[in-house]
Amino acid sequence: MNAPADEVGAAMAAVRRDSRPRWVPTKRQVLVHVNHCLILWYLCIAFMIIGVRVDSYQDGETTAGDIAGLTGIIAILAAWLFGTYWLRRWAARPPSPRARLKDWRRDLTALANGFLPSPSRDATFASVITPRNRRVREYPRFIGPGVEFGTLEHQRAKSVRWHYIAVALPAPLPHLILDATANNRRGSDLPVDVGRSQRLSLEGDFDRWFRVYTPTAYGADALYVLTPDVMAALIDEASGYNVEIVDDALVFFTPAIVDFGSPEHWEAVGAVLSSVVPRILAKAFHYVDERVPGQEVPRALTAVRTALADPEVAWTPPAPRIGADGRRLDVRDPETGLAPILRAIGWFALLVFLYPVPGIFAFAGFMSVIDGH
Repeated sequence: MNAPADEVGAAMAAVRRDSRPRWVPTKRQVLVHVNHCLILWYLCIAFMIIGVRVDSYQDGETTAGDIAGLTGIIAILAAWLFGTYWLRRWAARPPSPRARLKDWRRDLTALANGFLPSPSRDATFASVITPRNRRVREYPRFIGPGVEFGTLEHQRAKSVRWHYIAVALPAPLPHLILDATANNRRGSDLPVDVGRSQRLSLEGDFDRWFRVYTPTAYGADALYVLTPDVMAALIDEASGYNVEIVDDALVFFTPAIVDFGSPEHWEAVGAVLSSVVPRILAKAFHYVDERVPGQEVPRALTAVRTALADPEVAWTPPAPRIGADGRRLDVRDPETGLAPILRAIGWFALLVFLYPVPGIFAFAGFMSVIDGH
């Protein structure tokens, strides 16, 4: 994090990695799009003014002032297009080392700690923050054995960003959601609405830190996971994260924007991975849903019975499964119904207003000038 710039540049050149994927727009590329939009609106206003003035003449003939104005418009457009050409060339160039230094420090810190920078244009795990009906982008994203973390952004008109940590469990656990109260201002910040009947109240002051939701019939199973040591670790190291356990995935997420440009953010992720995750992994490794046929009997007893019945056949434990009642909480996506449709229509209308509308009116004004009436 604090290494000199020349050492950071040399280290990045040695690993031969590019910090930013091509599909992540830079500020320069955004500036190019803004410039194109302004050109269209300039042509729209300029040609419409000239066109309306020409149409107002009774004899249909243009004056020297109109020709001079049109010449000035074309001259300004030519100079603007020339500048746009150099702007596009400038935007296509790689950012300067000074501008990329922050990203380089971030990626090198990840590599030094055993994590590989690996941005993704699609969701790489299932969770309430990765609904199937929305496109997401994960950048920055760092992966390790059974672990990934970074920033996840929904690709839609109303952009939503989450800092997340996702861990693969050795076996599935019942669906469990912990809503951290530290993130709640005007209500829950969860991306879904969870039925209140599924809330589980725990002893002590844990309810002050997290609201726990679990399928109605799986309250005892939630207590198996949320033992006192797990709850203490969650309060001490992960009180700023919402937590979801779904199938064989453990996900910590928070709406806070994290750029991994400071040691504090890395230390926070490290504390979760070292203090909270191992305890939940141990619970998943030993958990068996006895509601599922074939999993009612303890595995050790089943192994002994199988060995006595047929010593020559090695007993293979069945793949652990979760009953249908425990696989998913009853949740409602607030982004269903009329609101997302209206938002999508508004976004489409904004794009039409920024590009096609000025382009059409600019063409109409230009043709009016050419026709002279």
